[in-house]
Amino acid sequence: MNSRRSIIPVAIIALIAGLLATAWNVMANITPAPVLVPCGIYTGVHPQAFTDTIIPMDPAGNTLIFIMRNDNADPTAGATEPPLSEADHLTDYVGNMVRTGPNTWDYTGIAYGTKKVEDQGMPEILYVGVVQGTVTSTEDGNAMTTDGNFALYMPEQDVDGDGFPDADQEPVWCSPPGGFTITRMPILSPCVPTPPPPEGG
Repeated sequence: MNSRRSIIPVAIIALIAGLLATAWNVMANITPAPVLVPCGIYTGVHPQAFTDTIIPMDPAGNTLIFIMRNDNADPTAGATEPPLSEADHLTDYVGNMVRTGPNTWDYTGIAYGTKKVEDQGMPEILYVGVVQGTVTSTEDGNAMTTDGNFALYMPEQDVDGDGFPDADQEPVWCSPPGGFTITRMPILSPCVPTPPPPEGG
């Protein structure tokens, strides 16, 4: 009778050990899905051509930084009245992207509209531009679609002077939601040299 009682716990332990071993073998043979880490130079047209440099801050791509450059952007942000209309330079938009899903990130970027002031080493900040929204990447990371807003703040809305609008401030202007697609720059084939014009032509 005692031997039968001792057999039951041993059998249960053996069964559990077998299940654990099977599960371990199955898990060992599973190849983990690759983690999407978009990076590189992306280009887009919204409404003018621009470049967007995306750099991962960690191997998993949970935090990215971006630098959006558009040298042809209107520094006045389309304003016809001072002080915005007096801006003569717009800095690059720089910001962070934080992963919210397998292929999505929330982003915030900031830029400054400035005016050169004579006899001063630093330009005057006329407004602060903020872009916010969500980025969704394709599975291969070769294209990203944004969906978000653009907002304008005045320098006096940064009371603590940290370069960002204070949390309790409302923008003086906010765009309706919108988006655009950017595409990662491919490696292009070399061009074929143009033959020189014929002599005497």
